[in-house]
Parts: sequence; C-alpha cells; structure tokens
Amino acid sequence: MAVIFDVVGTLFSLERVEKEFQMRVLPPELFGLWFARLQMTSMAASLAGGYFPFRETAEAALRQLLAARELPESEAAPVLAAMGQLAPWPDAGRCLSALRESGHRIFALTNSSSKEGTDLIVQSGLAEYFEAVLSADEVKTCKPHPAPYRMAVRRIGLPAAEISMVAAHGWDVLGAAAAGLQTIWVSRLECRWPFPGRPPGSAALDLAGVPDLLTAQPATVEGR
Repeated sequence: MAVIFDVVGTLFSLERVEKEFQMRVLPPELFGLWFARLQMTSMAASLAGGYFPFRETAEAALRQLLAARELPESEAAPVLAAMGQLAPWPDAGRCLSALRESGHRIFALTNSSSKEGTDLIVQSGLAEYFEAVLSADEVKTCKPHPAPYRMAVRRIGLPAAEISMVAAHGWDVLGAAAAGLQTIWVSRLECRWPFPGRPPGSAALDLAGVPDLLTAQPATVEGR
C-alpha cells in the first residue's frame, strides 16, 4: 500500500511561524486568522476555476490582515521566511521509519510548490523515506479540489482505494476521501472533527498512531 502525507501542519509543526508572530509583537490571534484566510483564498480560487501559488496566497492574505489592523506590512517578510524553516513534529521520523519497515511506499502531497515542499523535507533529514514530493502546482489547483489527489493517484500508479492520505486538516481528509482514497485524520491540530458527523476513514491523535491504523483490519478510530 502507498501512503501520502500532507506536509505543512501534518508532518511539520507551525510552531516556528507562531514564534515569529510573537517576536514581531503581532496580535496573538492574527496567526490563526492568517492561516485560515490563506486556506480560504486558495479554496475560493479553486472553486472559481483559478489558481494562485501557495506562497503568493500566503503573502497576500498576511498583507491584507496587517493592513486591516493598521500594522506595518514590513512584518510580513520575516513571517513568510519562517514558513521555509519549519521543524517536523517529534514523532514524524518514527512514523515514517515504521511505515518503511512495513513495506509502505511513502509520498508527500502539498499545496506548496514542489521546491518548497522538497526543501522542507530535505532540510529535516526525512527525504530518505519519500519516493516523491507531489505538488498542487502540477495541476494548478489546490487541495481539497479532486485534481491534486487524482494526479497523485496517477503518479503512484495504484488504485485510489489502495492509497491512504494522512492529514491534520479536516478539509484535506474530506477532499481525499471524495477522490476515493482511504484517509487518516491526525487530530492534534483541530482536536474535534470540523465537519458534521464523523471523519471518513480512521483518526489518530498524532503521527505515532498512524502505522498501527494502516495495518489494522478493519480500520479503527482513535481520534477525540
């Protein structure tokens, strides 16, 4: 079986960016508003049939919020730079190692550019685990639109039902499930499933629980 990991938030913690907000003495709630705004902008573009690269979307969303709060837009540059300096979650390496030992093929699928996603993975020392880093740039449409997931399925060369998507964002899990992939929602960021009902597939508190879920028959739910 193949496993696809989302990158930002799932494999890599955003703590470095949050600390940058604190260092810039920006309002503490601005970080959450910014991340939600850039996701909304990416999804709106996809619904409208357009596409903006993730980095450009992140910058535009941050500058808009800074302007609305009458804060200097010069604060945007160091925050955006921190996005390229994220550290992996402490359990990421153990999770990937366990999956490789059990024979899983491992991929990444990110809304960031292929270079940005690859750079993060390489500088973290995790590159040896990945067969490929796939990007929404390739189809000019961001997740959770079906196009990135379908592209990943084609590139991997397996039926969608034999591929699992691991993500810490409910919208990413929802999109992957709609495209026919199996899914594991990592609940440590959102804590509670953000949509009505229960998450499709399985759920784990963190990455440490992912290997067991992928080998469990049938899949079980360990989320909150």
